[in-house]
Amino acid sequence: MPSPLNIRDIGQDRKAALEAEANATGTSISDIVRDWIDAGISRARVERERAAWIASAKEGLADEARHLELNGPSLARFRRI
Repeated sequence: MPSPLNIRDIGQDRKAALEAEANATGTSISDIVRDWIDAGISRARVERERAAWIASAKEGLADEARHLELNGPSLARFRRI
């Protein structure tokens, strides 16, 4: 069984909201907070991966734009003979 989570300096309003959520869901405050922390970490990881993918795609688009500017439109570079 997990040990209790020690929460300090989060304010009485947040503590009351956590207690209300725990009572409404029938789970412990520690489990709720752990789940929310895990969800936040997962979301942050997904957002970083998405940002990296977008940056990579932008680099590819810049490369395509340079090629188009130098060589004009052409599908020939994609043909296989």
